[in-house]
Amino acid sequence: MKALILANGESPSEALAQRLAAEHDLLLATDGAAHRAAGLGLKPDIICGDFDSVRLEVAQAEFPCAAFLPTPDQDQADLEKAIAVARDRGASAITILGAAGGRIDHTLANHLLLLRYHTEIPLVIIGDSSHVWAISGTMDTPGECTFDAEPGDIVSVLSYDGKARVTLTGLRWTLLDERLPIGTRGMSNVAESNRVSIRARGGAVIVCHLKNVPPRP
Repeated sequence: MKALILANGESPSEALAQRLAAEHDLLLATDGAAHRAAGLGLKPDIICGDFDSVRLEVAQAEFPCAAFLPTPDQDQADLEKAIAVARDRGASAITILGAAGGRIDHTLANHLLLLRYHTEIPLVIIGDSSHVWAISGTMDTPGECTFDAEPGDIVSVLSYDGKARVTLTGLRWTLLDERLPIGTRGMSNVAESNRVSIRARGGAVIVCHLKNVPPRP
C-alpha cells in the first residue's frame, strides 16, 4: 500500500496533488495541512498531529469521513509522526508533499527524515519540479538507484557525512567510486541521458532530481 502525506509547508500545485492522490491508497494530512488539502481539492483519510495549527471544527466539517488522530508526542514533529502512522496502517512506500518552504529548520528536518527512515521504508519528497530521496549502502553492499530523466535535468547528490563513495552515470560530470565530501561538490550536475544511475557505498547521500530547472552559470 502506498501512502501520500501532505505536510504543512509550501503547497504543491493542485494538478500535482490531484495526480499523486489518485496514485496512492492512503492520504494523510498533518495538522494544519488539512486546510491546504481543502484548497487542493483533496480528501484526507487521516488527519494527524498535535492539533496546534488546525481549526478542528472547520476541518471536521470539511472532512466528515476523515479519521482525526491526535499524536501529541512533542519529541517528534508532525511529519515524523505521520510517517509512523502510515507505517502502522500498512504503508509499504511513502510520498511526501508540502515538505519545503516556511521555516528553514522545518525544511531541513523534513529532509533529514529521508536519511532517518529510508532504509526502513521507501520515502520520497516531491514538489512540482523536484524529487528528493536518500540512498545509502555499506562498503560491501552498495545502495543504488536508477531513474528516468530528460537531458538537461539538474541532479544534485549531497553528502551529509562525508563517508559515502559515490558512482554516477548518465550525468555530465561522472564519479567512479569517489568519496563525496560534505559540501557543494555534488551540486548542479546535468543529466545527459534518459537514464541516470547513482550508487553509494560506505555512507548516505541525498539525491535531488530537478526537472525543468536551468543550471546556474
